[in-house]
Amino acid sequence: MDIILSVILFFLLLILLAAFFNKHLPVWFCTKMGWHLAPRDKGWDGCSMTGKCPRCNKAVLMDSQGNWF
Repeated sequence: MDIILSVILFFLLLILLAAFFNKHLPVWFCTKMGWHLAPRDKGWDGCSMTGKCPRCNKAVLMDSQGNWF
């Protein structure tokens, strides 16, 4: 009986950790790594494509390969 309870608690903890990282890991990528989502409203400032990341609301630029930073 104890082994079954341990397995159930382990999987419950695993599910909770997965849910936590699913919610907070993309924000970490955005704020710490600088990997932003493509903005919905893109603009042109005369030199480069600009916009705001929908996840962190930070002003972002498009580089020559099409990535947002």
